[in-house]
Amino acid sequence: MVQSTFNLPKSSRATYDTLPSPRNLHQWLGTEQSCDLCGTINASLQHVLSGCKTALTQGRLTWRHDQVLRKLAEVLEKCRQEANSQRPSGSQQRIHFLRQGEPAQHSSKRPPSNLLTSGAEWKMEVDLGRQLQFPQEICSTTLRPDVVLWSAAAKSALLIEQTVPWEEGLEAAYEQKMAKYADLVAECRESGWSVRMYPVEVGARGFVGSSTSRLLRDLGIRGARLSKSTKELSEEAEKASHWIWLRR
Repeated sequence: MVQSTFNLPKSSRATYDTLPSPRNLHQWLGTEQSCDLCGTINASLQHVLSGCKTALTQGRLTWRHDQVLRKLAEVLEKCRQEANSQRPSGSQQRIHFLRQGEPAQHSSKRPPSNLLTSGAEWKMEVDLGRQLQFPQEICSTTLRPDVVLWSAAAKSALLIEQTVPWEEGLEAAYEQKMAKYADLVAECRESGWSVRMYPVEVGARGFVGSSTSRLLRDLGIRGARLSKSTKELSEEAEKASHWIWLRR
């Protein structure tokens, strides 16, 4: 488990930036401190967890990204399997017959919307372990989103790009990813595919961005299941950041 000094609920030391980062040690003790990895003087907690170029070069930040992506892929795979196991949309449904004089009953409940068309033989590729190859049946590109979910039967695809930024940079990360993949989305649509792009963010200190929750809701995840999924993503980022902090 993540130790209490780095647990990341809102009351944690990481949230309020009270961990002994070089900058805080400088403020508390009046001595000059530096990042042990890159030598940056009086480095902040943000630097340690998200900005150290040496940590990036050594693959530490990429490792954290992949830890969170692996958990997200687990959630998406369950959605994919559920969609493929259901009857195709428009298939025969059960008909309820009424006796003469019996009033019709109209249900006010509507099933949650789901981007994954039922029974459409959805496939999924994740940029983990081996380099993702974008499905050639959609279009040809050198870009590699973190996740591609697609169905040839529905001629529909979801492109998902995950980022684990410092929390104050969630919105900027979203806009950057949308711009990066805008041309690819347009090219896919010109090829006759219905495509939606989802940049999603889980902060370095475990705060799950609204973009991530939106994706899960659009996939039909609601209620306790949504809470469980977002909690697992948050904890995965926390644990990975805790490891980066300990090896700072």
